[in-house]
Amino acid sequence: MFQTLSSRPRPALAALALALVPACAPATEGGTSHYFPGAYNDFFMNKQMDPGVYFRDDLVYYGGRLPDVTLGRNTAVNADLDLWLTIAKMGWVSDFEILGARYGASLFMPIVFDAHLRGTVESGPRQGSGSGNEGGMGDMGVSPLSLVWKWEDFNVKLDEFIIMPTGFYNPDQIVNLGKNYWSFDSVLGLTWVHPTRGHEVSFNVGFLSNTKNDATEYQSGDEFHLDYTVAQHFSEAFGIGVTGFYFSQLSNDKSPMLSQLQGVVNALNQMRDATGQPLLPQVGGFQGEAAGVGPIVRYSPKLGDKQVHFIGKWIHEYDVQHRFEGNLGMVSVALNF
Repeated sequence: MFQTLSSRPRPALAALALALVPACAPATEGGTSHYFPGAYNDFFMNKQMDPGVYFRDDLVYYGGRLPDVTLGRNTAVNADLDLWLTIAKMGWVSDFEILGARYGASLFMPIVFDAHLRGTVESGPRQGSGSGNEGGMGDMGVSPLSLVWKWEDFNVKLDEFIIMPTGFYNPDQIVNLGKNYWSFDSVLGLTWVHPTRGHEVSFNVGFLSNTKNDATEYQSGDEFHLDYTVAQHFSEAFGIGVTGFYFSQLSNDKSPMLSQLQGVVNALNQMRDATGQPLLPQVGGFQGEAAGVGPIVRYSPKLGDKQVHFIGKWIHEYDVQHRFEGNLGMVSVALNF
């Protein structure tokens, strides 16, 4: 009979760490947000676990490009981003229930080894090639509420995540490690695993809202994300599958800068209309959208009386609008105490 991994911790959730380009820009500030592709979708991502303390660490590389993005008080054209970081997570699963669901909580901390951004930078009337590097702690997150229900082969999980502005932030810098605002992510997910054949279908849906960045007066719009994994587990020690995500911004960004820019566009369009020239496009709310898909693999050997899980995934992004577009690789190790 196929056995699922009772000792597997939930991935470093809600994500966090691409909080690197914090200013008035397309699709949430800087073309990024606290939603981080790859941090929500995994094997058994909503499975009810045994009571205990769990640890997981994700080593992440992300490389992406965005045609135009503002960086603090600067503007970059054709910005390229290379990011190396690790995400450490501690999770706790209790032995008591709330409304029939097992209760747990978790804390995750991103540490950026190197965030390197380069592009043609405009600062007022000046223009030239520019780049920046930064490393250190990013925006930490906590899940004070995690509830998991189990009915035979079906597991349903409800998480509430809070991402805190703990990372370094300075609007005059090209690269920052935090976004200087709070985010709240409500996530509901389901995992089904066939007990003998090893088939798995896991997915979650999340709604993320952001507070205003007081340094830039920028209010990023609300966000929706869908994350999934479809997998085949051949034994306790090995499984492969396909994992991916879909992201969509549900509401417009708001900022005095956007209103001023729209006023400039309106004035220019009046002159262009009077002279018979084509009109400039409206500024809009810079609502972002993206999708991604790729392979995922698990190897879970026994080390003494413990089972350690090594997980690798690669996600290619496509159909991206108003966000960085690129590729993500992640190698993870997970175990329980």
